[in-house]
Amino acid sequence: MVLVGLVSGLLNLFFASAVDWETFLSGEGVLTLAFALGTVTCANIPGEVLANIRRWHGKIDEQFDNINNIVTTVQAHQAWNFPQQLSQQLGDNCTQLAALIPKCRSNYGSAADRTLRNSLLKVTVGLCLTQVKSWAYTQYYAGVLTADDVHLLGFFLPGEAGGRHGRTEATDVLAEVKVSILNADFIHVVIDQAANVNAALVAHGWPPGVRQAVIVIMAADGKKEVLRKLTTHLHNDLRMPDGSHGKQFIAKAAFLKHVDDEPKFGPEPTFSMPLTTEDLAATLDRQHHEEFEAQMREVERHRQEVERLKAGDKQN
Repeated sequence: MVLVGLVSGLLNLFFASAVDWETFLSGEGVLTLAFALGTVTCANIPGEVLANIRRWHGKIDEQFDNINNIVTTVQAHQAWNFPQQLSQQLGDNCTQLAALIPKCRSNYGSAADRTLRNSLLKVTVGLCLTQVKSWAYTQYYAGVLTADDVHLLGFFLPGEAGGRHGRTEATDVLAEVKVSILNADFIHVVIDQAANVNAALVAHGWPPGVRQAVIVIMAADGKKEVLRKLTTHLHNDLRMPDGSHGKQFIAKAAFLKHVDDEPKFGPEPTFSMPLTTEDLAATLDRQHHEEFEAQMREVERHRQEVERLKAGDKQN
């Protein structure tokens, strides 16, 4: 019964983390990003840090060391503003693992202890490779973290080949973006290879060697960028910025082999965000208010005219 309770608690923790993950992706304006220029090759990464990055799928001690490295690194860099709830969760899991791992190797470690260790380790590594990595990428693109900071946390930047392969050339494959309106605040964006590149042989999905794309939403005038997102998904639900209701926008996307590639955008469709019933009610209320004010101004003008005429009659 104790084992069942422990495993159940871990599953609840995992599913709760999944909800937080969705919130993390969509609640921050769908990870609006500003690109940081400059390429950092793996030759610039210290050997010890490079080894840590490669150990996420290693042995238990190696995975724990990487988790502990994130916890201690984040604690040493308070200015990063790492999410407090996530920091607390990682710290608690790390403390439990620090006690469980040696216990499971001792004579008094039970099967329940080993099951709990394995489950907790899997969940915590998952948190690091999803929530923490995505946060690190977002902060890097925003200019808060440097490439060295991301490496220090135990992650390669998108497009880095782990030091085993040279940098590949940017892709020439254009991306076609399709937009559908989910509601007054969210849109669904699908990225695909543009058929006009080679309509007979086009293969849908990711081009060879490409693992990320950038989505950009522009105002209808094509001058103001209102949203930018680096994504590893072909299907994306994006939250539009406040004030988008009833306005028209342009969507464009580009495939990137490396995060600092110059985007080559394909076809750029336009779309319009709908007005909500609240928007329509507010517009109607504003119209009524403006009409009422116009009527009051007319009444006041008429009153002043009557008074002027009366004053003229008295003088005569």
